[in-house]
Amino acid sequence: MSIDTLLSESQRYGSDERFVLLGGGNTSYKKDGVLYVKASGSELASIGPKGFVKMDLARMDSIWANTYSSDDDEREEEVLKDMMACRLKGEGSRPSVEALLHALLPFSYVVHLHPALVNGITCSVEGKRAIGRLFPDALWIELVKPGFILAKIVRQRLAEQKELSGKISSVIFLQNHGVFVGAESLEEIATQYDEILKRIDAQLVRRPDFTPMGIEEKRRVAIVASLEKLTGEKVVSAMNREFSRYLATVDAFAPVASSFTPDHIVYSGFKPLWVGEGESVDEAFAEYEKLYGTEPKIVGVQDTGVFSIGEKPLPLFFDTVRVSVYTESFGGPLFMDEDMIQFIRNWEVEKYRASLPKA
Repeated sequence: MSIDTLLSESQRYGSDERFVLLGGGNTSYKKDGVLYVKASGSELASIGPKGFVKMDLARMDSIWANTYSSDDDEREEEVLKDMMACRLKGEGSRPSVEALLHALLPFSYVVHLHPALVNGITCSVEGKRAIGRLFPDALWIELVKPGFILAKIVRQRLAEQKELSGKISSVIFLQNHGVFVGAESLEEIATQYDEILKRIDAQLVRRPDFTPMGIEEKRRVAIVASLEKLTGEKVVSAMNREFSRYLATVDAFAPVASSFTPDHIVYSGFKPLWVGEGESVDEAFAEYEKLYGTEPKIVGVQDTGVFSIGEKPLPLFFDTVRVSVYTESFGGPLFMDEDMIQFIRNWEVEKYRASLPKA
């Protein structure tokens, strides 16, 4: 195995929307004291050799001896400085925010993805119970701040697990986030992912129906024109049978009206705009801006369609809908809490990732 194999497998996962979208997810490989980990913001689908950062594993391990500020912003700045210092000479890219977690997992290969099927459990009311039932050997991590805090919690849990059982889980499910899978070969990881998806799929009581439906053209053109004038960006629209279910009433829209994971916030906004029947799109848009201090990236217009400000948000809204439908099999949807949503919205790491142009 080599970095070339990791590249091709990373591209395979990144090109399959069942596993990850846009810049989400990350992969890594360890050899001779060096961690090769995806650079922040790189997209797995198009990643090349420069999309990985080489880091000194020994120096990364020494980070755990450091003491950091209890203030979120200060801590993240301090950890980032130390992480950047762990890069090998000549490395210019910024490592994935999850690099510390990759480093501490005792496997040659680690693949972290955000499959909608997986998040149908991790973003559900009965998530922890369902994971315990379906994957008894896996580790469950409750909702915690990503990056350093997540790695710290996982490190503690793995140590406790090893002390109790002498074993370390190769699969870690993260509430409202996704899953990490580690192994000594990428073939083993592929097998584990196939089994994970197969086992979850067998539990589903319903699957999303994205059969296309039309939007009345005059109405569509008017809404697109209005939103493009407000934002200065290209607006794309979509409507299908599944969307129509959620767009029937404001209550029906509730299961897709907030954020399931950090990726949803980064690429499709922390909260879509709902425009009810007879309401002005312009006025609703202005009220959203006034209330939240930012423009919406997704606009749902009752009994009409979904409108995306730019092309990137729409795939993530499709993902939100997939996740929401899958959660019906596990007690219903569970969004990130408001404190976590605000942390992600203001997190420098995610602002950096969102600012990067698409490769």
